[in-house]
Amino acid sequence: MNGIEFERATAKDAAVFLEIEKSIPPTPTYSPTTDLSEALEEIESNVAYLVREDSRVVGTVMYQMKSPDHAYISGLTIHPNFQGHGLGRVAMEKVLEELKNIPTIDLVTHPNNERAIGLYTSLRFISGDLIENYFGDGQPRIIMTLNR
Repeated sequence: MNGIEFERATAKDAAVFLEIEKSIPPTPTYSPTTDLSEALEEIESNVAYLVREDSRVVGTVMYQMKSPDHAYISGLTIHPNFQGHGLGRVAMEKVLEELKNIPTIDLVTHPNNERAIGLYTSLRFISGDLIENYFGDGQPRIIMTLNR
């Protein structure tokens, strides 16, 4: 995809990060970051990227290193106006390339988030345990893992 760039997010990007998060209405399958302090915390506790298409911020993707052999993909958000164009796949491929030497990568998603599960499965993630109330929001999540 031409025109797709990734920029490491910093504290100065908290407002635009929050804007992307809030672009997706809260549903049982998605609980967005809701305030500026949360956005700042996400940026500071993760390796977070802004996804740009033709210089517009259209999404975010982020991960955490849990150990030298284990990474956790902690977020992928694409603004609704730009979903369905392959940007989520490009963002995931960028992160997976960055983590190419990490043997275990995992993430969590809602069991009803069929689009996300389809994307992650196509990238060789395997569905694992279903955990009730994973984030304390009363909703279940599936742990998906990529072992290399």
